[in-house]
Amino acid sequence: MNTIFVVSGGDAPGINALLANYAQIATLHGDTVCGANGGFPGLLHEQIQPLPFTMLSPWMGRGGSILPSSRDPVLSQAEAGELIRRILHDQHIDNMVLFGGNGTLRYIPPLLRAWEIPYIGIPTTIDNDVPGSERTLGFDSACNFAYQAIDGALATGHALNGRLFMVETLGGTCGNLALAVAQGAGAHAVIVPEFEYDENWLARRLKTAVERDGYGLLVICEGARGARTLADTLPALTGIRMRDTRLGHTQRGGTPSHSDRVLAAQMARLAHHHLKSNQSGILVVRNGELTLTAALSDTPVMPNRELYLQINGLNDEHTGN
Repeated sequence: MNTIFVVSGGDAPGINALLANYAQIATLHGDTVCGANGGFPGLLHEQIQPLPFTMLSPWMGRGGSILPSSRDPVLSQAEAGELIRRILHDQHIDNMVLFGGNGTLRYIPPLLRAWEIPYIGIPTTIDNDVPGSERTLGFDSACNFAYQAIDGALATGHALNGRLFMVETLGGTCGNLALAVAQGAGAHAVIVPEFEYDENWLARRLKTAVERDGYGLLVICEGARGARTLADTLPALTGIRMRDTRLGHTQRGGTPSHSDRVLAAQMARLAHHHLKSNQSGILVVRNGELTLTAALSDTPVMPNRELYLQINGLNDEHTGN
């Protein structure tokens, strides 16, 4: 059995760990592994390279992806399916392991099924926004990366009292990452795109935190209202200096955590098992266990509202929703 890896969309810590684990398992079973350089555009241009375990093993503990990705919508081309089928046949490739987030895993698996290409989809995004999966590969690592930045900033907060700190996480329009980081870091407030808030309330809450704890910590998702303006608004409303930290894409490239490495190893084992058994689908985490599903859930991913209210010290009538 010869498997090709294709990374589509954003990278995330844990991809390299899964690649290496799968290659090791494949080698033990007499199978081979290759990868498309540059996602599906790379595959369509036959930019394919062998990926032996000896090549991948040094990358197991590194963030990002050794395989370049792409977001180019090349599969919308009328001849894409026929061309991919021909390339896979000519290259003696039997199936595919597809890495991607919500967009990739919602749009591409139906195409692969229609083209009769066996595949396993791997939810890979630090945003943790894949419907029907409690967890995605890279999410835990991104949380841990944020804690290092927050702990560093708050070293000043504890040494020199009387400051506000705002930390912006990635996450796009999904607040799951910011909410999880806020909970783990003991933030005084969290702002996410899904829930509205009042700036005067936020200013009062953070000012009270400074008076009580010596500092105020706000975690905000990049896609939330105020992500680009609160660094100016809050000091004006509170009269307190603010330090603004934006994690940006460095949050994607952090070292994979123990939890993500274990998840990567489990996903690699199951992906190989299902492909060997001629089964296709997407690996998702449900009730804490990995399971194979034919399609993603239609239920939109929403942050835990109760946790949001708890961190912000709010109840329903004060949220503006």
